[in-house]
Amino acid sequence: MKYFIDSANVEKIESIVARFPCDGVTTNPTILARESDDPADTLKRIRKAIGDRLLFVQVTASDGGEMIRQAETLAAKLDCPLSIKIPAIEEGIFAIKSLSARGFSVTATAVYTVQQAILCAKAGAGYVAPYVAHIDDYGIDSAETVENMAKLLKIHSPETVILAASFRVAEQINRGIAAGAGAVTVTPETYEKLIVSDGTRREVDAFRANWKNKFKDKEITDFFK
Repeated sequence: MKYFIDSANVEKIESIVARFPCDGVTTNPTILARESDDPADTLKRIRKAIGDRLLFVQVTASDGGEMIRQAETLAAKLDCPLSIKIPAIEEGIFAIKSLSARGFSVTATAVYTVQQAILCAKAGAGYVAPYVAHIDDYGIDSAETVENMAKLLKIHSPETVILAASFRVAEQINRGIAAGAGAVTVTPETYEKLIVSDGTRREVDAFRANWKNKFKDKEITDFFK
């Protein structure tokens, strides 16, 4: 199971990487435009923050040939473990097919349907990224959609990983993983909530209170001095 940070905020990325297990960072044009006036500089700073973890960068072109040219430039300029994100549209399929045949790591993004996932995988996408919350917005069960993707990919394209994206609440992440997603990408704010449980906090407080009730201010290592 892989966890990625969905952000272009370098400071927040650094904070998550320092405290949580993390497999890399996903970005898209919206995220970069929101956080940066210089996307190239921001991507280089993210690269430095995450070391040799995987970085996802999306093309901004709508023409298949230009998508390919942008992918080539991004790979050359960033020179790091990189997955090029290509939208799951007709022009995108052309770009995915061409790039994957040349050894590029490609992620099909903004995936909404099972057939999109299958076609993109057949074209060579290493990851397909269904937009979970957005699928739900259309009145479609995103968990069922991801589950059907997972079943068919397991049979027809087992090397392709479902990278579930676009979550509003932690429960959607749980459902996506249970449905068969092999990776998720979440915002820094959501990332921090994944470890939080009121029940766990109550147990920790009880541990501490019971210890202090008997041993006062001593810590367990004090008994080994």
